[in-house]
Amino acid sequence: MNRDELPLPWDRALLAMIPGLLATVGWVSTAFSAQMLAGSILLATYLAVAYWRNGRRLPAWSLMAAGMLAAAGLVVASGVIGGLAAIVAGPSANTFVLALLLAALVALWVLSLRGRRVPPLAWVLLAVVVLCQLAVRIKYFVQFGVSWSVAAQWLDVSLYAVAIALLLPVALGAWLARRYGPLAMLFVVGMVYVGFQVLIDVNAKVSDRIGGTLGFAAYEALIPLLFTVVAPLWFLRARSSRGRLGGLLALSGLAVMLDLVIVGWSYGGELPLMIWISFIPYTVSVLLTLASAHLLYRGAGDAPHPA
Repeated sequence: MNRDELPLPWDRALLAMIPGLLATVGWVSTAFSAQMLAGSILLATYLAVAYWRNGRRLPAWSLMAAGMLAAAGLVVASGVIGGLAAIVAGPSANTFVLALLLAALVALWVLSLRGRRVPPLAWVLLAVVVLCQLAVRIKYFVQFGVSWSVAAQWLDVSLYAVAIALLLPVALGAWLARRYGPLAMLFVVGMVYVGFQVLIDVNAKVSDRIGGTLGFAAYEALIPLLFTVVAPLWFLRARSSRGRLGGLLALSGLAVMLDLVIVGWSYGGELPLMIWISFIPYTVSVLLTLASAHLLYRGAGDAPHPA
């Protein structure tokens, strides 16, 4: 069966948006609930049907669902590994889990990019992503003072966040890009969204302020709608590579910025300026993650690959 090519026809592009619509109605989440379980079952069913209808091969347009499920599974696996590490390693558990994660990430990068030429700009962007995530948590030193213990926490949390929420999706997507080419971006969008969506109504501040209102319902739906429906639909239908990337970044960035601003507003003036400032490198890190993935995957599926 021929590989899907961009721009994707409308029928396949709309099928690709089904996982995003599930996210929009609140059924894609990392918070354990009946809705989360139902959403996961629907995503798995969607993938199974797509696989069988496509001649027992997973079609490229279904990859957003795969990314969402991978991210949800990663959350569960991280919790299990963290619990086991706490039993085995005691106080050093966090460091042990982080070292394990970074080692797995490096191995995945090596396997995914083996035999491929990587644009130097992609490495630069990924390095800036790491620096942005480190900058996000400079606020730790303002809040808790400067000490070795705070520095260790700053480094551990920052590296864990950038590895599991941003770099890992790109590395897994690079492996998929060997078969699916630029359409592996759908996997990254799905996986990054699940990592990002924990910031939607973070600490329940927005629901405390406007919960139960039409405004709150619009807020909960608008962020995933932009990130997982409108932005990827633009990417799939745009006719030029520059147009695809520009639209994806603009619409995804709008989703992230809207969410952070609304969450900040919900604190009612209690949020320190340093935290408002930290929203900037956070947004930049998400956008540069998507940009670096686009650079890595562009043309990746053109070379022969193993069946």
